[in-house]
Amino acid sequence: MVLLLGFLLLLGVTDFTGSMSINTPEQTVQEAQGETVHLPCMFTLSPEDQGPLDVEWLRLSGPNNEVVDNVIILYTIDKIYSDYYYDLIGRVHFTTNDVASGDASIQIRTVRPSDSGTYQCKVKKAPGVGMTTIQLTVVGFTGGVSITTPEQTVQEAQGETAHLPCMFTLSPEDQGPLDVEWLRLSGPNNEVVNNVVILYSTDKICDDFYPDLKGRVHFTSNDIGSGDASINITSIQLSDAGTYQCRVKQSSGVVNRNIQLAVTGFTGGVSVTTPEQTVQEAQGETAHLPCMFTLSPEDQGPLFIDWMLLTGPENEVVNRMFIVSLADKIYDGFYQDMIGRVKFTSDDIRSGDASINITNVQLSDAGTYQCEVFHGTGAAKRAIQLTVVDVGTVGARHERLTKQGGKPRGSSALRVYPERRLRGAMDRSGALLCRRGACAVL
Repeated sequence: MVLLLGFLLLLGVTDFTGSMSINTPEQTVQEAQGETVHLPCMFTLSPEDQGPLDVEWLRLSGPNNEVVDNVIILYTIDKIYSDYYYDLIGRVHFTTNDVASGDASIQIRTVRPSDSGTYQCKVKKAPGVGMTTIQLTVVGFTGGVSITTPEQTVQEAQGETAHLPCMFTLSPEDQGPLDVEWLRLSGPNNEVVNNVVILYSTDKICDDFYPDLKGRVHFTSNDIGSGDASINITSIQLSDAGTYQCRVKQSSGVVNRNIQLAVTGFTGGVSVTTPEQTVQEAQGETAHLPCMFTLSPEDQGPLFIDWMLLTGPENEVVNRMFIVSLADKIYDGFYQDMIGRVKFTSDDIRSGDASINITNVQLSDAGTYQCEVFHGTGAAKRAIQLTVVDVGTVGARHERLTKQGGKPRGSSALRVYPERRLRGAMDRSGALLCRRGACAVL
């Protein structure tokens, strides 16, 4: 490997006349301490460039950047080597797995002030050779504002509402006014600000910058200062797909996070008619999670239904899939904790009922569940929140109330009936709690 590296460095100082070219101009990239920085390097090859492709990123020094300090990362013979520079081990990687497609850009995670300096991207494919220089400036600040939402891709169907998350935290050092702006980016490396989408500044919201989203974009929280700068875009269209950036500024602190929005367009008319809702059930009972759907004649493919348990601040993470219906077969052995306890309620799912029952629900079953229906080119989904009530706590409360006359302060009397009389009472009263053969409707 040392001989190979020495040979590649030797090639780097040779003046080739091939027509391979670097499309990224020399530039300065600035990023805040602790963020992920993108160093672009786009290139094109010509038919004359027939040799093996080699890409190397170098860190330079000296008055004229004439000294190679370190090799940062290397791509050669379809392999990547990223362990040359101790300070960046585990923090640097190519942005694409297909470097040969013309993208040799890299990202450096959790940048530090010590990462500031001059970086050179050198691309070689004999007889062609090209290079560009990127100056990295890392801004250190005393404020502690940070965005906790990771970079991610949000996918939503055309016509639905897309949720773009942006959760942040502030520190006592951040004492100035809070500014939040969502931008729409473009360019090969998202380096161009296309439009301001929505802005929050001095406790006021401005959402009329971008005509294409006017009336369709809004912050999801009424209290942005609490740390939630997420937005919703309603009735999304195929043209809404792209890269959006959430930027949070307070005092000397500024951070940003990119969210990629993918909009799925389809001609099918599959839709879930069950609204988003919260289902509450007592521990040990059977919870019914509804999911009614309709299909259209355009949806001619096989029917695929999955139920998933979601996690994360915005329910953006699929924790696990636990029951699936595919081509009229049911698979329910994915999740050990629910094996034998979950089943579809209908024997004819294709008729439009993908609801499920979870028997003997436990406190640990509480959470956000998602029903997703795919048919041909059509797709739709719906989230159902399950709340499980601790029967032991409620039972003890009921016993205390009974000893005190059966009537809690400030409320109507607690009505207690035999359990057999109260099947389905929860649907009428909103809370059905059973213990030792008796049920209480609150």
